[in-house]
This record gives sequence, structure tokens and C-alpha cells, in this order.
Amino acid sequence: MKIMKTARFCMLCLMALLLAAVASCAVRARYRSLQRLRAEYAALYLGNLSRYSFLQYSQAGPDQGRTALKQYLALLQRIRAERIPYPARTLHADCGLTYLRLYRLESSVGNLAAAKDYMRSAQKEFAALGWKSDSTSETALSKLIRIREASEARLYNTDGSEESTIDGDRQEERRGR
Repeated sequence: MKIMKTARFCMLCLMALLLAAVASCAVRARYRSLQRLRAEYAALYLGNLSRYSFLQYSQAGPDQGRTALKQYLALLQRIRAERIPYPARTLHADCGLTYLRLYRLESSVGNLAAAKDYMRSAQKEFAALGWKSDSTSETALSKLIRIREASEARLYNTDGSEESTIDGDRQEERRGR
């Protein structure tokens, strides 16, 4: 009888130890490992989608550019909504820049109502970064995106022109033949 009680006591201790180990693993996975993994995957996917949306915006037509920028913006907003660990300053800067690109796109096609909405959203994002009100004015942000796009056009176009449409690239290919 005494051996039976000792064996039962040992089994209960072993069960308690196993339950504690399972609970510890679950807590670590939930609050540490899983969050870090989500942040790493978000950063990798965000980088790829950022490049894709920029190339669609700068090289394709307005519809493809708008679609790609909205996909990128939706991912940025999802990261914010799901509280995935990601640098807040980078998140605000990327959202602001994407809103400014959408502003330029809508302005160029004549959709002024949507352009104003995007400008207001960009102003909010840059204000969240701590920029002063004179730096987030519509004029200052319009100038900022115009200068940035000119710089990007020089960076990505080897011929020195600032033309960045597919038609412009096709004309260059024909001239080179």
C-alpha cells in the first residue's frame, strides 16, 4: 500500500511538471516567439510590397499604380491595427509617403476630392512624426514629394530624363534598335 501511494504521488508530481512545461511553452510562444516571428515576416513582406508598389506607381499606368499603392497602404494599416511590433516612426513615414504618392496620382488624373483626402491623411501621418505645422502644409508636402520623385527618377532612369512611364521606356527600346 505504501508503494502504491508513493507511485501515485510521483505520477502526480510528474503530471504537474508536464503541465507547467506546456503552460510555459504556450506563454512563451504567445508573447515572445510568435510576436517576433510576425514582425520579421511583416518586415520582409513590407519591403517587397514597398518596392513593387513604387515600381508600379512610377513605371506603370495610373490604375496599376493606384492599386499597388493601396495594397501597400492596406498592409501598413494592417500592421498598425494588429499591433505587430514595427517601428512607429517608420510606419508613419511610409504611410505619409504613400499618401503623398496617391495625392500626386489623383491630382494628375484630375480627381481633386480624393487628392485632398490623401493630402489630409499625409498631413496627419507627418504630424504624428512630430513635424511642425509649416512643414506639414499642403504646399510644403507637395514640394517634398515633387523633389523626392525627381530624385527617384534620376536614380532609376539611366538616360537622365525624368520620364518614367512604360511608353517612354518602349520608345527608348525602339530608338536603341
